[in-house]
Amino acid sequence: MIKINLISVIAFAITKCFLHAISYGQTQPFMEVKYTQESCYSRSIKVFKNHIITGNSNGKIYAISLKTNKVKCLTQERTFGEIRDIEISGHQLLGLQSADSGAIVKVHLKKEPIVFEGDSLGWKHRFLDGMAIQKNIGFIMGDPVESVFSLYFSMDGGLNWTASGTALKSYEGEAGFAASGTNVQILGDSLIYFVSGGRYSRFFKTNDLGRTWKISELPYFSDNASGAYSLCMYNDLIGAVVGGDYTKPNDIILNGFYTIDGGETWQKSEVQPFGYRSCIIQSNQILFCCGTNGIDYSIDFGKNWRPFASGNYFAMTTHNDKLYATTTNGTFHIFEIP
Repeated sequence: MIKINLISVIAFAITKCFLHAISYGQTQPFMEVKYTQESCYSRSIKVFKNHIITGNSNGKIYAISLKTNKVKCLTQERTFGEIRDIEISGHQLLGLQSADSGAIVKVHLKKEPIVFEGDSLGWKHRFLDGMAIQKNIGFIMGDPVESVFSLYFSMDGGLNWTASGTALKSYEGEAGFAASGTNVQILGDSLIYFVSGGRYSRFFKTNDLGRTWKISELPYFSDNASGAYSLCMYNDLIGAVVGGDYTKPNDIILNGFYTIDGGETWQKSEVQPFGYRSCIIQSNQILFCCGTNGIDYSIDFGKNWRPFASGNYFAMTTHNDKLYATTTNGTFHIFEIP
């Protein structure tokens, strides 16, 4: 009697469809959208009610209509530091400022006013790396101050934030990478994750809002620019991380790892992402990761990667079988997902 592995069958079918639909590594965007004439790029992109929303290096947040391609700057004439992450919480859009001091830019999506908060939250001289919001739970991770990670939690969808009551120690030379806002994640109602990099790269997990943490080592090279830049946990057991060294964007030695035991242990991807990668996302059991030299995809949750498209990309999101990837010069590309 022959036993059939259902996951393998599904993976084979998806792979066959992908390889039939695209020329190996030569997928082209079917649309390029330029949303500003300013020289900037977006490290965070979201879809909200038929609009693409980008948080940008020029400190502005733009909303682009998917129906009309009309562009609106949600931050009006106000100037902020670089927006490294954006999240939607109800009718609130939250932008994470990563500059000399951390701050939250709040935009009410049904009203015009914008609220700027920073010093009142105690984030002066704190560099914030990533933000995640799931229902009412919010989490922000920032670089260490005096060898303690800057961690903040919200229980009201990001309207109010409090510092973690537990001091989570960092190693010397360890920090976060604010590359795409995807170095943090909330899964379900209680699981919160983040990854670090630099001279040490680690995976952190809590299920009690930071009172206790489970930590495991990520086997990246020890270097200031090396480590995990982005993570994606598919469920409480299966997940993947990507990164590498942004100063060596074409290296394919240690860019991706995967776990099947909830992050207790990490295995090197058998076929690595084809360069440094700053963002990983999941859509319909397919993983995509992007970086300086292109986009890759995996249909076995990070064990093997295949090239999807070439180009310089910072962050991604998916919506209605389309992949949206930000690139240089105030532009994003739209790909069909076969």
